[in-house]
Amino acid sequence: MLRAEGLKKRFGGQVVLDGVDLELRRGEVVLLRGENGSGKTTLLNILTGNLEPDAGTIHYLADDSPRSYHFPRRWWQELNPFDHFTPEFVAREGVSRTWQDIRLFGTQDLRDNIAVAEPVHPGENPLIALVAPNRSSIREEQITADADAMLARLGLDGREDSYADKISLGQSKRVAIARAVAAGARILFLDEPIAGLDQQGISDVIALLTSLVDQHHVTLVIVEHIFNQAHLRDLVTTHWLLKDGAIKRSEGEDKHWVVDQPDKQSSTKTNFIHPSWFPLFSGDNAEIIEEPLQRGALLTRIRAPGLFNGKSKPLLEIHGLVVKRGPRVVVGLDDTGSLRGFDLTLFHGEVVVIYAPNGWGKSSLFAAICGLIPAESGSIVLDGDVLDGVSVSKRFHLGLRALLSDHHVFPSLQVSDVMQLARSTHGQNSLKDLASRVCSSLSGGERKKIALAAMTGGKVGIYDEPFSALDEFNAMHFPILGAAGSVSSQLILVPGLH
Repeated sequence: MLRAEGLKKRFGGQVVLDGVDLELRRGEVVLLRGENGSGKTTLLNILTGNLEPDAGTIHYLADDSPRSYHFPRRWWQELNPFDHFTPEFVAREGVSRTWQDIRLFGTQDLRDNIAVAEPVHPGENPLIALVAPNRSSIREEQITADADAMLARLGLDGREDSYADKISLGQSKRVAIARAVAAGARILFLDEPIAGLDQQGISDVIALLTSLVDQHHVTLVIVEHIFNQAHLRDLVTTHWLLKDGAIKRSEGEDKHWVVDQPDKQSSTKTNFIHPSWFPLFSGDNAEIIEEPLQRGALLTRIRAPGLFNGKSKPLLEIHGLVVKRGPRVVVGLDDTGSLRGFDLTLFHGEVVVIYAPNGWGKSSLFAAICGLIPAESGSIVLDGDVLDGVSVSKRFHLGLRALLSDHHVFPSLQVSDVMQLARSTHGQNSLKDLASRVCSSLSGGERKKIALAAMTGGKVGIYDEPFSALDEFNAMHFPILGAAGSVSSQLILVPGLH
């Protein structure tokens, strides 16, 4: 269905792809693996028409009209309006993709976000509405029904009229996949499709992908976070390992699945299994306390000897917090749906992890603590300073540090400039090879490393999914969270996976 030969790509002096050869066969489900910075996202961008390689050939063979592109392309080839190497032309070959960062239309509801991807939409041709209005109306109704059915399959029934900027990250990812499917994909590239999803969300997406493969014969290429790859074990048929600029192909079972293991140090008897990155914080002698929260969430306190002092006053106190998105309460409801308010206390030296299902309100809680959105009621106190009505910049100067899940960095700056702006030397040795790189040329995992390394010098650090986009080595060995010289206490918000 797709074949590439001799693909090469470099950014400045950095060679990312060095003569990649690959073949994608009909019905395969490929897991594309590789360390941070190996070029996984670059390869996806090239194969989907979002980035031109420096050299090589790509053959699209998904339909009866195969198309080939040879690189570098000559200037005169771009004069032909029917022969451009762009995402629009590649999409006509039955190739679609999803992105690490969500690209939904925030001012449209979920139904319209999916319906707009319909390849032959009557709204694209006003003549149809004028000449055959009944036909146009029937087609519109069918597209709407298909979009609603897709949302129901993803566990989002009842949210059809919700605007895309009012739903959680996990829900947004599911809608993005549904939109790519609605576009008529025969080859679908998915960049971290289950990152940020809770267990139910993961099950819904995998069930959808399984049906696409089994019933609709869609071919999949998946890039996924190392800690989520085990969820794909029963779906994946082929492994591509991208290393040193080349692809190594293998089929069948892989020996490198990272599986979460039970943690035996918890002082509370639960059936909860902590994720694979948990030992980074807990160590050998840490006290672990688990506290159930409303609406299916779990709070885990990690108190390492020598760091936690039970006699110190709280660094962060949240009392009766209620947060709304429009008319809907997203933080502050109890298990019965009654308005109760959210409470949290964080002490010096503690690491607190909140595991919560998608839609629980993790991102809204994060935004309210940081001052990005106002709270409806309740109070937030940082080391004795009341934050009600305090600006984002003032909260920073009071000692609050925050990292969004999409790890914003300045794309036009070099890494050394970003670290200088942050006044940070944290993780300097681990970043020395990246110091002269422009941030826009970095992989998702490399950008996350930069953003994490800049989180220093504060009293409380709040992290929204800090390990998304990091490979296993960087998650376990890069000196980021919980290390001396960073913030005094951490609050980590992650999906409830188990």
